[in-house]
Amino acid sequence: MTARARSIPIYQRASELALWPACYTLGVYLLGVLGLGLPSPGWATVLYLLLIAHGCYLLDRVKLSDARQDPADAIALPDRALLYAQHARAIRAVLLLELCIASITGWLISPALSLIPLAALLGVQIYAGRGATPGKPRFKDLPALKSFFISSAHLALVVAVLWGNDHRLIEHPSSVVLLSLIGLWLIVSGDAILCDIDDHESDALYGTRSLPVLVGARFSWMSAQGLLLIGCVMLLLGGAYGPLQLILIASIFVCTLPTLRRKNRRDLVDARLLPLVLLALMMR
Repeated sequence: MTARARSIPIYQRASELALWPACYTLGVYLLGVLGLGLPSPGWATVLYLLLIAHGCYLLDRVKLSDARQDPADAIALPDRALLYAQHARAIRAVLLLELCIASITGWLISPALSLIPLAALLGVQIYAGRGATPGKPRFKDLPALKSFFISSAHLALVVAVLWGNDHRLIEHPSSVVLLSLIGLWLIVSGDAILCDIDDHESDALYGTRSLPVLVGARFSWMSAQGLLLIGCVMLLLGGAYGPLQLILIASIFVCTLPTLRRKNRRDLVDARLLPLVLLALMMR
């Protein structure tokens, strides 16, 4: 092990290996469970979500081949890009194995869920499966839509897994269900915009017209906080919470306030959600 490798903090290595965003995806689902007053999910659901999320985030970073790498990623996060370039074949094998195991695990929950990993792989490939090409924008390059594609993908996964566990909940949604799902979508949208601020310079260079590229970092940060606040309010309107849970839901918003001047917003945004929601689930 080199001196440089030893000097990398554990939290940074976890970020580079896509562990924080995978935990974030689980946190989004558990936040929905909390808002809807559902029992805590079983091991199969937890494993299913973690495998799909981790496999998709790895694919987004390593792509299916070296020729599809996005140079904007190397500019924004050179250490991470180097790690993935050095171990590309092994990482691709891992992510494909994870998605295969996710399909098997999904079958245990509901046969329809076994197809979601393949759909997720195709979705990531369409969203960002190649490098930026002049005149051929990817979905992530379209004006101001990058963060909303991320939030919509998270919400689609939440809805699919909720449906797999309880068909009636989604097929005949109540106002509580709708408020909670909209609140989730707004919260993830706000978080995604905060993460996009980290990448706005490289995105601008390679034609990804994210919201920070279009309107600037400060206005994007204010927009993200507005979405987060509205999303938290909608969750509170849709669910029944005790005082401690109310504090923890509010903390989802409050914990992002330091991101105004923080350089690495992504790790804080990704890492803060799951611990807060787990505490809320324990206290309800």
